[in-house]
Amino acid sequence: MADLTSLGAAVRRLSRRRAVWLGGLGAVLLTLAVLVPVVLANIDEVSTAPSEPVHHLVFRAGRSASRARVARTRTRPAPALPSAAVTIDAALRSTPVPSSYFGISTEYWELPLFERDTPAFERLLALLHVPGDGPLILRIGGDSADQSFWSPRRAKMPGWAFAVTPSYVSRLRALVLRDRVKLIVDLNLVTATPLTAAAWARAAETELPHGSILGFEIGNEPDLYSRTHWIAMVDRSPFEVRSLPFELTPAGYVQDFAAYARVLGENAPDIPLVGPAVAHPRFSLPFISTLIADQRPELGMVTGHLYPYSACVKDQRSGAYPTVARVLSPQATSAFFSDIASAVAVAHRAGLKFRLTEFNSVTCGGKAGVSNTFATALWAPDALFTAMRTGADGANLHIHAGPWSGAFAINAAFAIYHSGLQARPLLYGLMLFTRTLGPQARLVSLHLNAARSLNLSAWAVEVKDRILHVLLIDKGSRTARVYLRLPASATGTVERLLAPSAYARSQVTLNGQQLNSAAEWTGTPRTETVAPVGRDRYEITLYRRSAALMSVQLASGPRAVPARGRGNVSKHAKPSKHHRRVAVAKHAVLAVGLDRPRKH
Repeated sequence: MADLTSLGAAVRRLSRRRAVWLGGLGAVLLTLAVLVPVVLANIDEVSTAPSEPVHHLVFRAGRSASRARVARTRTRPAPALPSAAVTIDAALRSTPVPSSYFGISTEYWELPLFERDTPAFERLLALLHVPGDGPLILRIGGDSADQSFWSPRRAKMPGWAFAVTPSYVSRLRALVLRDRVKLIVDLNLVTATPLTAAAWARAAETELPHGSILGFEIGNEPDLYSRTHWIAMVDRSPFEVRSLPFELTPAGYVQDFAAYARVLGENAPDIPLVGPAVAHPRFSLPFISTLIADQRPELGMVTGHLYPYSACVKDQRSGAYPTVARVLSPQATSAFFSDIASAVAVAHRAGLKFRLTEFNSVTCGGKAGVSNTFATALWAPDALFTAMRTGADGANLHIHAGPWSGAFAINAAFAIYHSGLQARPLLYGLMLFTRTLGPQARLVSLHLNAARSLNLSAWAVEVKDRILHVLLIDKGSRTARVYLRLPASATGTVERLLAPSAYARSQVTLNGQQLNSAAEWTGTPRTETVAPVGRDRYEITLYRRSAALMSVQLASGPRAVPARGRGNVSKHAKPSKHHRRVAVAKHAVLAVGLDRPRKH
């Protein structure tokens, strides 16, 4: 009996041990079931917002978890963020931001498209205009310039041509009066003659408000002229193929420019001429230097275009082939120094301004999945400030639309439909740029100390009432901690430009808000405050592939105002071979600049 009792006790002990073991196993499985999803979620959180610290969670695995084990558990800190430093000296070395620096470029046939929702378009122009700055400059031209003709009697045009009618001028006049924009009007150089171009110029000067036209641009990208392309376009049309120039060399373009200058001097003598509107200011510098040397008295401003990448390039191995990674690369921004520095220097030595009357990220209408992504929103303000630092006096973002389809190109910052505004990511980047500027804006020198691998940029602007704007852009794959040493001690504010990823085509926010179809801001503003951590030190977390704009009141002190000088050169031009068939009057336009008194 004793043996049976001992055996029963042993069985009960074994059963209890088995129950405890099974209970412990169940607790472990339950813990894993809870812990694994949480850990995976935390991993995903780290990948999307690495600035937020992730802590290991402490779980009790049933009764088997002892207090001693809980006591030994410690919170593991998140890895330290890479750091960067921005320093602005108390001396505040700065240069004036050119008046009316940012503008828009459109094709001739886009004006009717903007009128699909005129109120939305007007509000959009107001948002893009910098308060306290000069008027917003609207350039009308581009590819459509060499396809447009003044048609006062609405004559029938060939399929490839665009008729500029009196009703068109009336709509343009209404736009100028409503929105107080100034115009640069591109004239037809390839398929027109000086006389026909002068007829349109005369009509524009007569019908549009006085002083609204800043200049007539002669031609569009003469350095890319292809007679084969134009023969195919005008074939079997009333316009004779033999009237097309065989080529446009620097010397040939200058001769044409001189012919236009003589005729326009009689028909629109009060408006300066600008050019040469070359596609590649660096490689086509002879167009610029030859034009200045021979036509300096008639030239009011030097113009050029710039697109870092081209959708016409199909070879992915080419450096011009567009990708999101390339738009985010330093090369996409540095092009706004390397490709225009020489042209800017040549123009300024002659006492002339240089303006990019066309620029965008990708030419040939853009590339889907690249030029309509958030990457362009981060690229645009960086490129605009780089051109400004190089010495450019202005830049017009080009918006292209099909003349007959009415569809806006992929690289357009926005589109206007009957349903209203379609705001694309690039538009938010432009809004961030204009918010960085303001009345009496001056570009402030700063020093950025950051690893090249972080792909960070920093710009600073002082505006009226000694407000400092510091723009930080992170085009890299890592969040960074930016330490700022500024001549300030007040609490600042921060606005952020955010999107789900660099490839995002929607869900872009600026200061927590988005633009709706009426071009109005929706959503609650999410302005942050940042207090100094020392006498003149601030810290900002800059999320990967995002931008932050900090605004702070500067400490009292003098403002540096450096002077900028100008020179003067002039010669006379030879007659044009291209338009030798046209009789022109020998009267030159005597205007020497867009910002100086004109001689009559």
